[in-house]
Amino acid sequence: MAQEVPPAEPFGPSLKFSHKPADAQVQPFNMPDVHLLPGAFQDAQDADLGYLKRIEPERLLHNFRVNAGLPSSAKPLAGWEAPDCELRGHFAGHFLSACALMYSSTGDQEIKAKGDALVAELAICQTKLGGGYLSAFPPEFLERLKVQKKVWAPFYTIHKIMAGMLDMQQHCGNAQALEVLKGMAHWADDWSAALP
Repeated sequence: MAQEVPPAEPFGPSLKFSHKPADAQVQPFNMPDVHLLPGAFQDAQDADLGYLKRIEPERLLHNFRVNAGLPSSAKPLAGWEAPDCELRGHFAGHFLSACALMYSSTGDQEIKAKGDALVAELAICQTKLGGGYLSAFPPEFLERLKVQKKVWAPFYTIHKIMAGMLDMQQHCGNAQALEVLKGMAHWADDWSAALP
């Protein structure tokens, strides 16, 4: 009787790695402990801060409010944040992270207040949507995902909002951001629980 030969691995044999623990040679700095001196990096930070201050929160909130059935008279943003773009809403998360990190780096109270105000308004949208789900697009996008129909990155977008909330809590001490994040996490857990 011929002996059965196992099939060859498609990319050759698996590699074996050994792990040798090493002591950390560097330690990270806390952002408030680092201050930029005049030069290109400080110029870039100043330009970023100016940009963040020019962004109109009402325009960031437009799609969230419309999705939650709340009124909005703001002019919607364009591009990936346009009302007909399936990726809409993700920039609000990036904006929250940017505000939190900028505040942590510079101590700029105006940018912290802008981030805090956006968190508060998004919390209103979340409450209107039932207390967990928070997005600028309707839940039908996720139903399309569930049945494997084409949809553009709904959980990427939700992740960006969650990351922004976490950054606002960690870098700005915003307790409301943590509550919004917990609601989103519970919703995501409930939504995915039944999926294989």
